[in-house]
Amino acid sequence: MTQPRVSVQTNDFDLGAEVAALRAGDAGVGAVAAFVGTVRDRNDGSGVSSMELEHYPGMTEKAIESMIDEAQRLIDLIHREKIRVFFAHVPAHFGVINPDAQDPPSLAPGP
Repeated sequence: MTQPRVSVQTNDFDLGAEVAALRAGDAGVGAVAAFVGTVRDRNDGSGVSSMELEHYPGMTEKAIESMIDEAQRLIDLIHREKIRVFFAHVPAHFGVINPDAQDPPSLAPGP
């Protein structure tokens, strides 16, 4: 039986251990992106000490599964069509360029 791709849980986990487990299952994994959020100590001038997230069990996992499927579809398209993708931050730019291009386009802001 395969492991589920999505797990919504209340208990703490070790992000480093999760990434290591992901890479141990597939040596072809070349990049892993993770978002780790924290709770601010203030909101609209008031102190914040905690945050509560609610979700609908079953629906949440299904929605995230569909995001994974769409990401995989796009990755397959990129590989099949040999599209080069680049990303630069500050300010953020994202683009898809011609696979025959010698160099990516300039990241300088436009006029």
